[in-house]
Amino acid sequence: MFRTTAHIYDLIYEATGKDYLAESEQVREQILTRNPGARSLLDVACGTGVHLRHLRSWFEVVGVDIDPGMLEVARRHLPGVELVRADMRSLNLERRFDAIVCLFSSIGYMGSTEELHSAVRVMAEHLDASGVLVIDGWVRPDAWIDPGTTHVEVAEADDLKVARVGRSRREGNKTYLEMHHLVATLDRVEHLVDEHALTLFTDDEYRGAFVTAGLTVEIVPSPVPDRDRYIGQR
Repeated sequence: MFRTTAHIYDLIYEATGKDYLAESEQVREQILTRNPGARSLLDVACGTGVHLRHLRSWFEVVGVDIDPGMLEVARRHLPGVELVRADMRSLNLERRFDAIVCLFSSIGYMGSTEELHSAVRVMAEHLDASGVLVIDGWVRPDAWIDPGTTHVEVAEADDLKVARVGRSRREGNKTYLEMHHLVATLDRVEHLVDEHALTLFTDDEYRGAFVTAGLTVEIVPSPVPDRDRYIGQR
């Protein structure tokens, strides 16, 4: 999904004001409230590892992502941390964790309820007996703005300048994000394009995936407006 833009991902979200430290502190509190003895944590769809950079202060962490470009960035910032390239639908690390998180709506990349159930089941299978699973849902179907939206972000660092212009659209329960990046350095200006497809799962579909995986489920506010955070335990 970010195969050509992983190197500018953090720069863009820093410019938008995304507060990874505050989000990490919040998820830490949510985990420890439910499992005070939690020591180990798996971040599924860890991306460039910014949440992990903070969460490693409190937990023994492992990260998983399907995108090699994102993992390459994460490895530069997380020396010594185990980072695994794997698909959340078929992950098998042959170990269990006190907590598992799947943040920033990465679960939305599941293409069907069957894939959603597979991903939640696989994560549940990696939980210890008192383990906590935290998943951030994609946009609530009733909160999606039709016929779509456009947006622009600008970010810069030293001799690197980035402008990202995007648009969204919806077809049934599928949403599509088209993002165009102009990346300027002293050597050249590149035009890089990302295209993303995410599913608008309903609340019942999220809940059903947790229950089928043998987990309790509760909803708390997500750090991102118009989305929900699902927390489950065995």
